Amino acid sequence: MLRSSLWRNVTARISNRIPPQSPFRRYATQEHQAHQPRLHPVRILGPTLWALAASGSIYLGCAAYEVYQDVQQFKGQVGTVSYNSIDATRQIQGVLRSPATARFSVSDIFTTPWARLNSAEAMLVTTGGLNFAAFGLQRLSSSTFMFFAHVPMYARNFTLLTSMFGHSGYLHIGFNMLALSSFGPALAATATFQSSGAHLAAFYLTGGLFSSLAHHISCASPIARMAAGRMSPGLGASGAIYAMVAAYVLSYPNVKIGIMFVPVPAVPALWSLVAFETWGTFFGWGGLRLAHAAHLGGLLLGAGYVHFDGRKRIWQPTRKFAFNVMRRMEIV
Repeated sequence: MLRSSLWRNVTARISNRIPPQSPFRRYATQEHQAHQPRLHPVRILGPTLWALAASGSIYLGCAAYEVYQDVQQFKGQVGTVSYNSIDATRQIQGVLRSPATARFSVSDIFTTPWARLNSAEAMLVTTGGLNFAAFGLQRLSSSTFMFFAHVPMYARNFTLLTSMFGHSGYLHIGFNMLALSSFGPALAATATFQSSGAHLAAFYLTGGLFSSLAHHISCASPIARMAAGRMSPGLGASGAIYAMVAAYVLSYPNVKIGIMFVPVPAVPALWSLVAFETWGTFFGWGGLRLAHAAHLGGLLLGAGYVHFDGRKRIWQPTRKFAFNVMRRMEIV
């Protein structure tokens, strides 16, 4: 290592003193450039297809789980079990549960028995627990770190998903879980999610997955500042949290949200975040090392999901498909 470093320095200095037309100048320059670090290419097609397949599997799995639970719970109430009957009952139950879900707070995690939590509240508690468990595992065994971090130049697609459970430090996980507990309950109570833990879980996981993919794709850019990120591990739930924040703002446009604990009108705050992350993605913010593309991807996904009615266009068709498949398989 030392020897090759000395040789690179010598050839670089010699080449600067030799006329450009000299054959040795060309040799010295080529020898110097040969030792420059080369960034490995970042695959795009494979990770994108994997993310699409994984998100579809997540939504289908969550929908199938909820449909099965609904059938078991409601079949004594609705008579003949059909998709329309259990869906109507689910919507009524969601409306009734939403006020309690919106009031769910961090203190309720420690004071409410598990059996009394509705599905959305249980999902939020479970998500927080998984994040803290993964963080503890990283601290106990450093060898597990790379299972919870996504490095774009490595061919490991599964870390697009698992990286959302990894965190770099106590402040990192603390702020993310604070945001989850702040925005999660109110978002779960909206008309989009109707206190459905399965729907919220599918949205959360997909938000984290596609925000990781956005960061991955940005690292394939020829822009040197963005391309350098392909060698750095990306981790954290921030992308999924940003998706929840954007969905929350579009669901409650007249409220105020805290930006660094300062209350700001929700819609201007959202536009400010989009502008901040867009600039950070393409131009950076000095020494501020954040996965801006992941944050921007999460914001766009969350806003688009509510704006284009993801419940009607994605969740309900997936539930119906899952019900029909399970009916043919005689599971329900």
